[in-house]
Amino acid sequence: MINLTLYSNKIGSSLKLKSSEKLFNLLISLRSPWRYYHCVRVGTYASILANYIGMSKKHTRHVRISGLVHDVGFSAINDRILDKQSSLTAEEFTYVKFHPVLGMRILDCYDFPEDIIKAVAQHHESFDGSGYPMGLKGEQISLYGRILFLAEAFDTMTNDTPYRRACTVDAAMKSIKDLSDKSFDPELVHAMLDSEELTNFYMQRDRICRNYARPVLHAEDLFTL
Repeated sequence: MINLTLYSNKIGSSLKLKSSEKLFNLLISLRSPWRYYHCVRVGTYASILANYIGMSKKHTRHVRISGLVHDVGFSAINDRILDKQSSLTAEEFTYVKFHPVLGMRILDCYDFPEDIIKAVAQHHESFDGSGYPMGLKGEQISLYGRILFLAEAFDTMTNDTPYRRACTVDAAMKSIKDLSDKSFDPELVHAMLDSEELTNFYMQRDRICRNYARPVLHAEDLFTL
């Protein structure tokens, strides 16, 4: 049985930093509740992978924070594009694909650690070089970035999004296995397929996220995180 309190505390501990006000404001900027909870889940999946492969507590914590803020660049994109029900035009899609760079610039303004900034900039880079915005491949992509790319892909596959319906966890794992050494770092794919902790979190993700309500913007909240 998964320990819900443990996971809630793990997620919450990422906000209890000296920079908690910065992180709080960035989470507020994710105007969509769907995207907010997506970031919470991605941060948790990413930290589980980081822990599985033996990263230090500090690096695992930074990976989790990277996941929490990986989509902050969307806060600089017009709602008209993000909420569009029909297919995006080529120009609109090009603009959306710029969100990792926007996120990098936002985090740089907030003086986030360099490893977190780099991870956010690279979280759509594919292991085979087919990703964006830079077309990096293999170990040109930071380990944080490779972890985020896999964690986000799994969460997007297994949850309804504004663009597609969720698939089963078995179908998602099969797709990820098929894309090992193509889109995804094969060592991280092995970790994801082998991690019972990740599967346990997936099974309880909705209950855990309900325990971690989306913040609302009240000035006094800045001093109570």
